[in-house]
Amino acid sequence: MDIYYWVIFFATVLGVSLIPGPSTLIAFTHGATYGWSRSAYTAFGNSTASVLQASAASAGLGVIITSSALMFAAIKYAGAAYLIYVGIQMWHSAARPVSLASQDRHHGRLSRKLFSGGFTVAISNPKAIAFFTALFPQFMSADGNSWAQLSMMIVLVGLGAFLVAMIYGCLGAWVRGLELSKSLMSRIYKTTGGLFVASGFGLAASRNG
Repeated sequence: MDIYYWVIFFATVLGVSLIPGPSTLIAFTHGATYGWSRSAYTAFGNSTASVLQASAASAGLGVIITSSALMFAAIKYAGAAYLIYVGIQMWHSAARPVSLASQDRHHGRLSRKLFSGGFTVAISNPKAIAFFTALFPQFMSADGNSWAQLSMMIVLVGLGAFLVAMIYGCLGAWVRGLELSKSLMSRIYKTTGGLFVASGFGLAASRNG
């Protein structure tokens, strides 16, 4: 496939990923809480989930999931429940004193927590697999090796997911660097938590497919 189409594909992935959603919200929150360098673990988690979803779409699982109403609904409602849970946890954390200082204790445990948060929020959206299933054929060329093209697309999806999550993580770190009052930071937590809850209910209420 010509480099021109690869650029368009990557721009499409970036454009869709930049739209605010649960994955970008959690990257922003982790950046605001722990700083941009720690939010890289969140970005890795997000990227890993995106690569798995893109791989599932390439393997044909996207067709199976989207054609099975029961399977799609199970994944959708599980993801919605998790988003609501994250939102409630974030809302509760705003009620506790918000520390603006760097948190260096238990680095390994924190890294796993951030990675897990980014991964779980991203993987909880079954519509990502459906999106990749619909997107990939639009950019595949009959002239080239289909597996090589799909592999390249998966790599670009992972790279795009990581870059976008880091952008939001750095944005959150910038907000943190403004040294806002703890009360204002608590409001940010509550607002973000509310958006997670709204996303969860929105996902649950959305139609299949």
